[in-house]
Amino acid sequence: MDTIENASRRKFLVSSASGLALGFTLTDPLGITRAEAAATDTTVTSWLRIGTDNSITLTVGASEMGQGSFFGLAQILAEDLLVDYARIRTEQGQPSLSNPAPVGASLNTVGSSIIRRNFWAFRDAAAAAREMLLEAGMNRFGDHDRSHYGITDGVIIHQPSGSQLTYGQVAADAALLTPPASPPLVPDRFLKIIGRSVTRPDIPQKVDGSAVYGLDVRLPNMVYAVVRHCPNFGGTLLGTPSVPSGMLAVVPLKVAAGTGRGTEKTDAFNAVAVVGPNTWDTWQAARRLGVSWTLPANAAQLNDAQFLADAQNLVTNAVPYQAGGANPPGTLYTVEASAVDANAQIAGAAKVVDATYTLPYVAHACMEVLNCTVDYVAGEKCDIYAPTQSARNVLSLAVALTGLAPSQITVHTTFLGGGLGRKAETDFVSQAIQIGMAIQRPVKLTWPREEDFTRDQYRPMALVHARAGLDSAGRIVGWKYRNISPSILGQRGIPLGARGDSQGYEASDELPYDFGSRLTEYVTHPSPIPVGFWRSVGASINTFCVESMMDELAAAAGFDPYQYRRALLTDPRWITILDAAATLGNWNSPVPAGTARGIAIGAAFDSIVAQVVEISGTSTSFSVRRVSVTIDSYLHVNPQSVEAQITGGVVHGLNAALYGRQTFSNGAAQARNFNRSRMIRLNEMPQVDVALKPGPSQTDRTQIIGGVGELGVPTLAPALANAYFRLTGIRVRSLPFFPGATMGEIE
Repeated sequence: MDTIENASRRKFLVSSASGLALGFTLTDPLGITRAEAAATDTTVTSWLRIGTDNSITLTVGASEMGQGSFFGLAQILAEDLLVDYARIRTEQGQPSLSNPAPVGASLNTVGSSIIRRNFWAFRDAAAAAREMLLEAGMNRFGDHDRSHYGITDGVIIHQPSGSQLTYGQVAADAALLTPPASPPLVPDRFLKIIGRSVTRPDIPQKVDGSAVYGLDVRLPNMVYAVVRHCPNFGGTLLGTPSVPSGMLAVVPLKVAAGTGRGTEKTDAFNAVAVVGPNTWDTWQAARRLGVSWTLPANAAQLNDAQFLADAQNLVTNAVPYQAGGANPPGTLYTVEASAVDANAQIAGAAKVVDATYTLPYVAHACMEVLNCTVDYVAGEKCDIYAPTQSARNVLSLAVALTGLAPSQITVHTTFLGGGLGRKAETDFVSQAIQIGMAIQRPVKLTWPREEDFTRDQYRPMALVHARAGLDSAGRIVGWKYRNISPSILGQRGIPLGARGDSQGYEASDELPYDFGSRLTEYVTHPSPIPVGFWRSVGASINTFCVESMMDELAAAAGFDPYQYRRALLTDPRWITILDAAATLGNWNSPVPAGTARGIAIGAAFDSIVAQVVEISGTSTSFSVRRVSVTIDSYLHVNPQSVEAQITGGVVHGLNAALYGRQTFSNGAAQARNFNRSRMIRLNEMPQVDVALKPGPSQTDRTQIIGGVGELGVPTLAPALANAYFRLTGIRVRSLPFFPGATMGEIE
């Protein structure tokens, strides 16, 4: 077998109690983002257990929210362990505050990172386990010539004698051996599971209803709580209302340390929870509850017109970043700048294109509303059942709120009915813990959909000003790009460096276009509306603006938008994916009257994606007929899962581009439910074709593996807008397309 480099960062724990237990290091996805690396723990561990009963159990720290991470990791493990993938059982890991964390600890599930950041660690761990089991078998047979052995689905075969031993039979012996430092991996030419579409074991559970989501948790003697926030961000509770008839309690809720964002200040009471015997009656009581609130002094300024005016002012009046300075919102950060001044190049250009793009706040709108169940016994325990993307943060929060030791707190991470970044937050968990501590019995907290929409931590609004100069041949001689949006990291108290918030400018820097001279800037917008991580985060904003601008430049230069991009691209991988999308989407074939195609390309999470969107109709009514997507993420563990994630991202991107927005008046969110936040209907779903760039014939661990979970979103909006321009001649620079669209009756 091929050999690998020494994987010294792997940590092993061996126990002979019930077989072989192997611990290995996983990467915390929150630890790999550029700006957050110094602020988060980067190491957790996960179990691989091989029992004397031949069972194989993988305990995974990731959260399962539909993306298939659990089973992608199991698929990787099965390859080098030389077992049938279907034999591997998966368990949800527990979080730990230890550093480094012990085996079995949960990690944060964000950034399309679970598979790509742990691919090689899992392969190494599986190979090490296999070699330990094989060595134990060789000791049993008394023949240490490795060439005399083969392994088939966890059965060690001594070929000269034909004798066999299962992994379970030698697991206890293997547990006493020293793990190899550099176990050989299965050569790429012999891979049977990695790169193959396999059935996910969680799908039947989700179809037949046996899967347990947060909302499904039921405990003995449990009661139910429903939250009611101040309708205005920044507002606080004036007084605790009386307990409604038939209810058990009304609990005031404060903003816990670490969960405050923007207007929401730590220790401020901004909500109440009504506690009752069942969800429905409690929900109705919470809706009818009379609550008095104190509004913030700046409430009148928390409206869309002010947010836009502030952004427009910062196009020209932002204050440059100062090293060591306070750098409050309104600070201008230089993300990248060429040695030759881009402004001067643009000023001297034969033609100048100047465009301003605006995008609104957008809610996450997960299908499963926020919820959390807590069983708290004072001084003894706190059991938490939550659909969370951040179990470690939940544990840390529980320790701070309850004063209990980490060993007295158990975090049960359930299936997530969608996460989209919203369930990486812990505000809803902090509220459930507070309620549990107040009533001293098991309680499930549920956020009604109206609270989910109006108390979100939204994708930031943004205003982007782009300006570029063209020479007489249509080539770009200068490019200036300024993104003005609230800082996600800044609201979390993470210091911003000289380049600003990476979540704000991602997908706008280091673009492989020949821009001549370039200047890319980021400005922190002062709006205090809470913002958070939303599927593809800044890439969903910047790819729309960059690729819309590229289309405008192609039109100004008189070139086909596909060929114009191709001529300016300097990265062969981008060109390959762009060409593949044009081919898949039939870019060069004629279209019927009333039909048009648009194209866009971008990169995020170390993957490159291009899309061709085909629409038909008129300027006021059109349908999206087909979306063609190509992706290069270096390799794919389960192609079917990748295609599913991309298709889901297309739907998510369509909803946001066509209809998604949250508006504000006096700090109160105006869209309170799906009736004011329209989604595409089943009969509006376009045909989606996904083509994956084939993985390399020989993988190289020095190459970066890309993520896929969020990659269907960023290029959808610009490709759609570009198709709309080709259809109507109207350039859409502000999303969504249909801001006034409704769905169903208005409440």
